[in-house]
Amino acid sequence: MGKKDLNKNKPDKEVVPVKGKLHSFASHLKNKSPKRVQPYLTKRNFVIAIIIIFFLSQYLQIRSITGGFSILDLKGSSLVDEVGSLSEALSMVGKDLNEVRSFLAMPTHQYSKTDGVNGTEEADTNNDPVQLALFKYVGYLGDQEKLKQGLGNNLVFLNALSSDKDFLVYLGTQSLTVSKLAESAKGYDLYVVGSKGENVLYFFLEKESGKLYRKTVNGSEEVTAKDIASFVAAQETYLTTNLKNLLAAVAQVEFKKAYIVDAFKKDEIVKALSNKKLHFVAAPSVEDFKLIYSVNNEANETIAQIILDKKDLSIQLKDMRDKENVTLQATDLSTSLPPFLEKLNSLPASQQKVVESQMKLKSTFEDKGFQLLLSSSNLSIKTEPREDEYRYYYDVSTIGGATETAGSSTAGGSTGTLLGSVVIEKATGMIEVVDPKGANTTNLLFFEEGLKKKL
Repeated sequence: MGKKDLNKNKPDKEVVPVKGKLHSFASHLKNKSPKRVQPYLTKRNFVIAIIIIFFLSQYLQIRSITGGFSILDLKGSSLVDEVGSLSEALSMVGKDLNEVRSFLAMPTHQYSKTDGVNGTEEADTNNDPVQLALFKYVGYLGDQEKLKQGLGNNLVFLNALSSDKDFLVYLGTQSLTVSKLAESAKGYDLYVVGSKGENVLYFFLEKESGKLYRKTVNGSEEVTAKDIASFVAAQETYLTTNLKNLLAAVAQVEFKKAYIVDAFKKDEIVKALSNKKLHFVAAPSVEDFKLIYSVNNEANETIAQIILDKKDLSIQLKDMRDKENVTLQATDLSTSLPPFLEKLNSLPASQQKVVESQMKLKSTFEDKGFQLLLSSSNLSIKTEPREDEYRYYYDVSTIGGATETAGSSTAGGSTGTLLGSVVIEKATGMIEVVDPKGANTTNLLFFEEGLKKKL
């Protein structure tokens, strides 16, 4: 029998099922484990452990994949930014190259797609001055026509308030009257007036916008209507609903106005005004919802304001020459006004400029460097000026030779020959220089050496 026949008769290798292998492995593991662990090493627990290990491995694989995606996302964002920067740089280079090619009478090229986009946008932009002007003109005509229609309609509404019989009868039952329509530079005004002459309601038609506003002592709103009847009815309804509150608000404002005027009649405040050569202007100006009373100096320049806010009825004191523009809240004018008035700079603006110029010259005269210049030039200057009707004179002279008058003050030594004068104009506060005769006036700030022959 040959070799092949012997192999055929040899029995095949026994194949053990997977389930049998797992059972065998579990039994072997159980026998080798400590006794206290063996109760837990059952076939069921072994299968559960394999399942848990399988899902844990799947989780770790998915996490590593998503982490890779995050890194790619970050790199992608950076890459997009870099590509954008490169595209912008390429566009700029291409533009410069096209300018050179145009100068050399060579055809230009499109170096990037963005050039074509920009070119399309530029092509869509209308740069024709005639077309642009025509668009502007036609738009203006349209706006003016709308404004004209708005003004016309609202004027009809306002005229209806002063002519509608039913509305006038209603006003009479409430002891109210309506004023005549008045025109000003800014618009048209119509008032609903109370029994004491106070303005309870105020209608203002603005010329610039054509809008109609209904204003009270402490509020404002735009009003519109489809027709005359609905407009008149709406105003009657508004008055019926709000008249009590409107009258109360007007009474409070009138009380505050009287309080301010009466405060300036008190002896202590009258005396404070007189000492500073000031006067109170009892007729206030109106700015939005504020009444502004003025305190003026002898040149009738407003140097302070007393401001009544009609919305919250507060009173503020404002120094118009305060560089910080601070306002002071006042609760009792009789005690707050006297110190406020005392601190005011009441000098007219021209005199204030004179004082400022005098202080500037005094500071310069006392400067050590300036005194050294006088000494080295053998000159002196009078620090106490002489004056006439129009000027203050600070005389510049050579040192020595003349006897000083009693009480005179000189920077640089005793006076000699008068060479010229630095003067301050009383009317303007301007600093100038003149010759010994007071002629050939030149503004000090514009003085140049080339002008010395005039002095």
